[in-house]
Amino acid sequence: MKKLFFSTYKSPLSLVIVLIILGGMFSYSKLHTSLFPEITFPKIKIIADAGELPVDRMMLTVTRPMELAIKKVPDLKTLRSTTSRGSCEISALMDWNSDIDLDLQRIESKIAEIRQTLPANTEIQVERMNPSILPVIGYTLESKTLSPIDLKHLATYTIKPFLSQVEGVSEIRVIGGKEKEYRVLLNQSKMSALGITPDMVQNVLSETGFIRSNGYLADYRKLYLSITDASINNREKLLNTVVSGNDKRTVYLKDIAEIGIAEAKEYIKINANGKEGILIAVIKQPDANLIDLSAQMITQLTELRKILPSDVTIQPYYSQADFVKDTVKGVSDSLWIGLLLAMLVAVLFLRSAKASATILITIPITLLLTLIVLQLTGQTLNIMTLGALAAAIGLIIDDAIVVVEQIHRTHEEHPNETSINLIHKSIKYLLPAMIGSSLSTIVIFLPFSLMTGVAGAYFQVMTNTMIITLCCSFFVT
Repeated sequence: MKKLFFSTYKSPLSLVIVLIILGGMFSYSKLHTSLFPEITFPKIKIIADAGELPVDRMMLTVTRPMELAIKKVPDLKTLRSTTSRGSCEISALMDWNSDIDLDLQRIESKIAEIRQTLPANTEIQVERMNPSILPVIGYTLESKTLSPIDLKHLATYTIKPFLSQVEGVSEIRVIGGKEKEYRVLLNQSKMSALGITPDMVQNVLSETGFIRSNGYLADYRKLYLSITDASINNREKLLNTVVSGNDKRTVYLKDIAEIGIAEAKEYIKINANGKEGILIAVIKQPDANLIDLSAQMITQLTELRKILPSDVTIQPYYSQADFVKDTVKGVSDSLWIGLLLAMLVAVLFLRSAKASATILITIPITLLLTLIVLQLTGQTLNIMTLGALAAAIGLIIDDAIVVVEQIHRTHEEHPNETSINLIHKSIKYLLPAMIGSSLSTIVIFLPFSLMTGVAGAYFQVMTNTMIITLCCSFFVT
């Protein structure tokens, strides 16, 4: 019965092969492509910004309290911090077996407990590390006539919302440029004469710049929304800000200070083509397809150029999709070259068109079956999985040639045997050697897969892909 299995169920097996081909093509169209595997590192980064606080005060009032709070989180292995003027960056390395989402919530909870003890207006950002937080596309924004302030305003309020419409985009970051700020120079003599202190001015300015709802007013059948608009968006409003008022006199800010407009101090300077410019970085969503995102971004960029001023230029300087495309092209080239050489060997040494056709059919079916398994296991096409496929292609071609050659040799030794018996004898004779040959290759990668950290996680993906490919090769063969 074992010998008659393939001949008895020829039609169902043919249907299975057709389904593998269709399923593989569907999986290839649905598989996401990226530069690195989607691995969440057990690392959480905490960034605190406290303006221009000196380093020593930053260390005492921000870094140290946050370190003590984070140390109370379970599964914490290593804590590292870097403190500079006005900012600190803390890296919390967690246990690889811990739940990184739960660790993130715990750290945010501990920071919230000490939030009131930190300096006022301290901004804290907590995020987990994974490949998706890195930019996948970068653009440079330049202009010959617009000032750095106007250029950043254009990037923030026109370009950023426009590019954010692309499906799969997580964030558009604007790096560089200048911000406009109002500088208030107080006149001490006038303030003393009017009995006004700097704290009074600071309190007044801190209480302005908002729009607040006061509720609704009913008037018969109509309902009106009342608001308090204390926003300051130009120099005139700032000059007419009331500092103090009584029955005798109302003191405005223009009475005790001079107000100027200048560029805010920036600690990041961007040069594009030798001129001051702005960088625009595109961050993709974790489950987004890099190739599709890149293609949509090119189309969106073409539409964006139509609404930008004529003297503003936006050009790509980095595209991660190019690296992935090159890797895919390398695997495709290896596949076609391997198929050509395999068929050439079969024709020259075996002198059989049937043997060449067998190799031509076996290898694509094996790869398509591998793609189906990769999609079912949640893998993506990246440099590790594609590298594993490229390395496994050689083994697949070698196994296919050896199997075909052994069948041909067995046929010469037993010309009277049926084809079913010949295939059974050939596979039975070669199977231990093929398994040993494939395992000897996989063993090379096992020490790498046993590595810890990020490198170990990447090599585990590569080793798993090779094992899947070889198992699919044995199944098809």
